[in-house]
Amino acid sequence: MAKLLKWGLLAVLAIALLIKLSLWLSVRSIMADATAQLSPIMSISYGGITSSFDGRVGLEKVRIAVPAMRDSLQVEHAELKFNGLGELLSFKERLAAGKFPEQMAVSLKGLTLDAHGPFMQQLYDSPAPRSVYTAMGEVVCGKVQRIRTVDLLDMGYRTLETDGQFSYQFQPGLQKLSFNLTSDTRDMGELRLGFTVANMPERPVDLRLNPPRVERITFELNDNQYQRKVQDYCAGKEGLEREAYLQAVVDKFDRVLRSQRIALNQPVLDAYARYQKDPQSLRIELEPTEGMVWDGLQFFDADDVLTMLRPVVLVNQQVVDALGFTWVDPNKRSKQPQADDEQGSLVPVALKVDAGQEVFVNVTGLGEHIGKRLRFITYDGMYYQGVLTRVNDGKAYLSVQGGNGTAEMSLRLEKINKVKVQF
Repeated sequence: MAKLLKWGLLAVLAIALLIKLSLWLSVRSIMADATAQLSPIMSISYGGITSSFDGRVGLEKVRIAVPAMRDSLQVEHAELKFNGLGELLSFKERLAAGKFPEQMAVSLKGLTLDAHGPFMQQLYDSPAPRSVYTAMGEVVCGKVQRIRTVDLLDMGYRTLETDGQFSYQFQPGLQKLSFNLTSDTRDMGELRLGFTVANMPERPVDLRLNPPRVERITFELNDNQYQRKVQDYCAGKEGLEREAYLQAVVDKFDRVLRSQRIALNQPVLDAYARYQKDPQSLRIELEPTEGMVWDGLQFFDADDVLTMLRPVVLVNQQVVDALGFTWVDPNKRSKQPQADDEQGSLVPVALKVDAGQEVFVNVTGLGEHIGKRLRFITYDGMYYQGVLTRVNDGKAYLSVQGGNGTAEMSLRLEKINKVKVQF
């Protein structure tokens, strides 16, 4: 009996060693292939390979150098994590079968970048064009509109050290895919981004024929130390007291959004002012309605946009009530304009034929608008947009833009509540 136990333990130990060796060889082979394929662009080196029986494999002391950029980044420990050894072993099987893996997480510990290096210069010194998404990034800071790498150095940043994790989980039966990204940068703050996608096919090749739908998006900023440093730095450059500077920041944010045709209502601006005063936490949640057209929101009324996006905003764990905005004409100024470096104060305008070039039309008169772009709102709250091609047998036929071109769809006239024509 003792011999059986002894040999049994030895067998288990041998199997464990074989699994560890297999994982080590697999990671080494993958890294060798990746290094060879990426060698014309970058060089990759690492100090060692780690693995465990709970579904983790990793690399230590990774260094990625990009000669064309004359810069490099270091990662103290990079790890690929699965929910157990079984998920790890099935990962390659599902990839070989042309299917999405059901679960995966990538963890990076100690990712380090030079604050003045070419990577950061590309990010900070070549900013994206002004848009809704860049509004929070514009600052009141002397002659500059956005923080640059030289400003980062003046604020005391020499290197940026980040711990991050990206994870996703795919549920084939429910056709649902969940993404989560967490990034915690020392002396800056924590960023969390997550979204859930519905109608997700199991094979990547089916994405074009059956495009998925975004079901939920969450964005969160916590312990924004970077924002506090920017405020102190720029208030000093402007020669303003803290309260006066914070009001200037809110005014700037309002003007930038108005230049993009968006005027937030006062409760939202007040909430943004509270966040600037104490930037502990900012959380934005969106739950888009099914059938919403992402690239056509500017053609809908403001209230309809909110109905479609279903936003929730929390500032320092408190829900912001009375969310709202109005569309404005960026070319019109109020009677008492305020001084600004780029834009004056703007006044809201109604979306009529003169400004937005669109009007409501009667459903019974749709035949007069064949060939025009229409926006439909049904009685059950669904939104559709496309070019009207014909009206036959109590149906309106539309040519709509899809993921891989155009497609035709039809709507029964009795289900249509409102129609807008864009002239």
